[in-house]
Amino acid sequence: MQGTVTVTTGDQVRIHTYTAPEIGWRANTHIIELPSQVVLFDAQLGEELAADMLQVANSTGKPITRLYISHAHPDHFAGATFIDVPSYALQSVKDLIDRSGDLRIERGYRYTPGHDSNASTKSRTIDHVVAPGDEVIDGVLFRFDAVADAETTEQLAIGLPEEQIVMAPDVLYNGVHLFIGEHEFDAWDAALRRLEAQPYEVILPGHGLPGGREIYDAARDYLKVAKVAYAEAADPEDLNRRLEAAYPSFGGTAMQGLQNFYLYPESGERA
Repeated sequence: MQGTVTVTTGDQVRIHTYTAPEIGWRANTHIIELPSQVVLFDAQLGEELAADMLQVANSTGKPITRLYISHAHPDHFAGATFIDVPSYALQSVKDLIDRSGDLRIERGYRYTPGHDSNASTKSRTIDHVVAPGDEVIDGVLFRFDAVADAETTEQLAIGLPEEQIVMAPDVLYNGVHLFIGEHEFDAWDAALRRLEAQPYEVILPGHGLPGGREIYDAARDYLKVAKVAYAEAADPEDLNRRLEAAYPSFGGTAMQGLQNFYLYPESGERA
């Protein structure tokens, strides 16, 4: 097992959160074990980590029936190519992955230290669109929410209101450097406050281990520090040094290459 597994137990569900090692950006897949089936939320950065995660999902002895993708960053969707179940995403996320998924995966590999930049993983198109709202799956109430302008333009959050659990992908991190490639610090802070107003007590972030409501304050603090660091940094290496000095115990430094591609563009290439 390369990653770390943390289990969150509710009245109707058990959620096995698979947290990738550093080469996988400490990204999470939430393996939602329902009474008779398993639903996955996010798919890891590539084949090896997806296979590692699937060992955990298959150990439940229940069939995997759905894969939800939170957003169009490769650490959350690249592994979907190797997961043979119907996939779901918001319309805007589906559009991005369907249009530019291969480029996004290639770029993620290229800028990740220790990753094989020649890996030939190809993106898989999204099968179904999920709309914000409520759905009962296997007797459990799911609440789908589109969160805008927090780390990326739009991403899916999944709440389980009856369990007071929310899976908040990259709106929230825990003990991992936030990916500030969009540098929308103020908009991200506003998104945090909107999510925090909802009555969830157990927070399953997009990167790092599960936690409680203290994760909101930690995210706000990081955004304040990162906003100043970005404004004052002379170049990408200086920004990396400033963030690592401020948070020496944090993981996620493997994301810095791709982050700095967006913060300090080398060309007009965008997708």
